[in-house]
Amino acid sequence: MNGTGRGLVLLIAATSLWGASSAGIAGVGAAGFAAAPVAAGGGLALLAFTALRGARPWRDFRDAPGLFLRLGALEVLNLVCYVAALHIGPLPVVVALHLTAPVLMIITQILRGRRVVTVAVVAELVAVGAAIWLVAGNQPADTALGPALAGCALAVASAACVAGLITLVVRESADRPSGPAAGLQLLTASVLGAPLLGWAVFAGAGPSAAQSVALAAIGALLLGPGFACYWLALRDLNEVTAGLVGLNEAVVATLAGAAVVGADITGATLLAGALVLGAVGLELGNPGRFRAPS
Repeated sequence: MNGTGRGLVLLIAATSLWGASSAGIAGVGAAGFAAAPVAAGGGLALLAFTALRGARPWRDFRDAPGLFLRLGALEVLNLVCYVAALHIGPLPVVVALHLTAPVLMIITQILRGRRVVTVAVVAELVAVGAAIWLVAGNQPADTALGPALAGCALAVASAACVAGLITLVVRESADRPSGPAAGLQLLTASVLGAPLLGWAVFAGAGPSAAQSVALAAIGALLLGPGFACYWLALRDLNEVTAGLVGLNEAVVATLAGAAVVGADITGATLLAGALVLGAVGLELGNPGRFRAPS
């Protein structure tokens, strides 16, 4: 198998694991401050596994502490926003909005004068706006407008963090062992997120002991291995392909979420998710039109 084929297989595996972890997090039902146990479980499992295989992850951290602190900060913000969004928002659309990092990059390029506004770009942005409107305006009677909008906003904030993470991983993946790098990224995120978790526990809003164990297990079994596969995949793939194949996460999360949470997937919710994924697919479908910011 050539490098591109290997990268695609690894990326499909990574996004499938992430989709399953999204459904699992939603099934646990913990609030956004529960991101630390998820990241800790994934990070510790990866570092332990790689250390047993002879890697020296702490030396890797000492060689580039700034890199892993940046990755950890972006990751903890991503996880906090995303876990909170999963807790309060409609699962299919939250996951879809979480994947709109390329669309956010387009907006940034337009604002910086590095990209012209075309009909296709307007269509992409209108599709995302329409999806948010569908989510906010077609909720069950017992679902408040505020939580629906908050879930969308948190998912978009998570996507902004993902945009930064993709850029950093693409730059660094070729020169670093994937397992230790992914483990250090997650463990740093868990350490940075620990104060938020401690505050939430003190305020009575944190996860229970049983929920923390479940979240750590999800991190160890699903999130961590997904990150290791992702670092490996981006050695052979560019960010455009990564974003396109990343849509697989939404598919897996939607199917697994319906089974785990028993969520009622309405036609409006499916249409909103399709609009968001269509907007991202339209942008990523032409590699010549997208370049990640340097």
